[in-house]
Amino acid sequence: MKRYVYKFVEIPAKGGLKTKPGEAFEACKQAILTEAAQGWRLKQVVTPFHEKMGLYGALGYQVIFEKEAGADEG
Repeated sequence: MKRYVYKFVEIPAKGGLKTKPGEAFEACKQAILTEAAQGWRLKQVVTPFHEKMGLYGALGYQVIFEKEAGADEG
């Protein structure tokens, strides 16, 4: 039976008038590409429900990665 290890990366959302559309997506994308280069596989991106900035905006995102246990730790 395979075993897996998980890595959690928090991507904080930037607020304010200087925030550009797509900025949070680019931050998540960069984290995914960086971790993939180290052998991690994207498992899920979570926006914690009770962690909101204002009425609709998220405070941040949790990006969850997975790797088979015993695989090269990087």
